[in-house]
Amino acid sequence: MKNLNRIAALIGAAMAATLALSACGGAAPAADAGKSPTVTTKTSGILSIGSDLTYPPYDMLTNGKPAGFDVDVMSAISADLGLKPQFADTRFAQIVAGIKADRYDVIASTLYVSAARSKEVDFVPYFQTGNSIVVPKDATPLTNAQDLCGKKVSVVTATVIAKLLPTTESEKCKANGKQPITVQEFPTDPEATQALLSGQVDAQMTDAAVAKTVVDKSNGRVKISSDALIYPVAVGLAVKKGNAALQDALTKSIDNLKTSGAYTKLLKQYNLEPVNPAVLAESLKQG
Repeated sequence: MKNLNRIAALIGAAMAATLALSACGGAAPAADAGKSPTVTTKTSGILSIGSDLTYPPYDMLTNGKPAGFDVDVMSAISADLGLKPQFADTRFAQIVAGIKADRYDVIASTLYVSAARSKEVDFVPYFQTGNSIVVPKDATPLTNAQDLCGKKVSVVTATVIAKLLPTTESEKCKANGKQPITVQEFPTDPEATQALLSGQVDAQMTDAAVAKTVVDKSNGRVKISSDALIYPVAVGLAVKKGNAALQDALTKSIDNLKTSGAYTKLLKQYNLEPVNPAVLAESLKQG
């Protein structure tokens, strides 16, 4: 599924990211006042973070500054560690190579956990994402993929769900005596949402955090109707292979955020979930 909507990432956003933030990173919140760093990093007092800031709402630039879920998480973690976060805007295709070359301390860029990637980096799982179903505000709730049988659904082209809904899920529909799912593909999420708002389709399926953004910007015209993530996948922070000290520090910091309640608040804000061990195990089996 990774990255379901990255193919649809706006070229304009990528250009803005390149112009507004250098690869050396931009301004970021200061560390917790008076707190000494609790882990050694590339640059004393700074946690350098590789992130592709062209993938809203996870990683993006707002008014020229890093923003989004990963930025919020890493700002909180950095403060807990007594460090100042510094974001190195790096395109996703080069992001793993960057940490292997010591360009930054950690990757925080919605990096899906997989068997292949676990051979290149050491993961710190920190949330799971998946897909949500968006429908008009007064529509009957569609809570899972099988509720889409006989429905018209808008999705982003070349995503996993664009392949699964008309094949695997539609075969299940037919096996249960229902009509298959009619999938309409669009280059970007905004176009898929417009199809829903104009009545061309009955529902939209997209990444959970993207779905939350769609709802927030709709002025109450649409809602998320699914009650759990569909096709969930674990996502991890990544450190250079063998960097156990930083891996442990990040893990402990996330535990601290859970204890304080900040972690739960962020997940709810972005329509995400904590990592389910079963989902993590399944993610680690994937190539």
